[in-house]
Amino acid sequence: MTGEVPPSAGCEAAALAYLARGWSVLPLRPADKRPLVAWEPLQHERPDAETLRAWFARWPAANVGIVTGALSGLVVLDVDPHHGGADSLAALERAHGPLPATVEAETGGGGRHLYFRHPGGLVRNRAGLRQGIDLRGDGGYVVAPPSRHPSGGLYRWRPGGSPDALPPAHLPLWLLGQGGGRLGRSLADWRELVRAGVPEGQRNDSLASLAGHLLWHGVDPDVTLELLLAWNRQRCRPPLDDAEVAQVTRNIVRLHEREDGPPGSAAG
Repeated sequence: MTGEVPPSAGCEAAALAYLARGWSVLPLRPADKRPLVAWEPLQHERPDAETLRAWFARWPAANVGIVTGALSGLVVLDVDPHHGGADSLAALERAHGPLPATVEAETGGGGRHLYFRHPGGLVRNRAGLRQGIDLRGDGGYVVAPPSRHPSGGLYRWRPGGSPDALPPAHLPLWLLGQGGGRLGRSLADWRELVRAGVPEGQRNDSLASLAGHLLWHGVDPDVTLELLLAWNRQRCRPPLDDAEVAQVTRNIVRLHEREDGPPGSAAG
């Protein structure tokens, strides 16, 4: 089974096709994005076809959702033009280059869902990555074609953008650097900060930003502290006391750990 489903087909057929692709799926309320089942276990184990058929036998008008994250191998960029998402995406692409061609769905409400390959590790959901743009990764899900939007419109694969037309592209690494207090920093910005260092008055904020950046990319907190201690001694003018660097790092680690639990959010 390839996973290609025409918009007129039912959500049960679509869900079976997505399951055959290795994507974890769940039933959603008709013309809605709220789950009909406890879906947290579906972040860790895909349902079998028998369970899926039983769901749609019970709720034949249900929408279908796709669980994002490592299990499905997917990260989805949710662009809402009604809240400035199109302009935000255009600004990001001017700064970092165009997004690669990838699997893309048109939501029934005029938005876009761009599907990318999960890069491994932990990719958190990010609401408000930029104005009108959210990122759905581990602990999230999206409403998928051919579900019905509350407005009455159908979710559809963009022409040439269905899962059969092309595979999900690799997630651009610069997208992982967005959000979490790191908006607007390009890879070149990070390199310049590490290389050039900072003067008095910028040291604490820069250390906090670097700590968050390293933790976001999966660097162990103890390793993060050692790297920041070395950077502070070599690049801060003058260096802060080691105890102050350690305190800044602990503060960011605590913030990072509070964000670590998946919020269970959905994109629709």
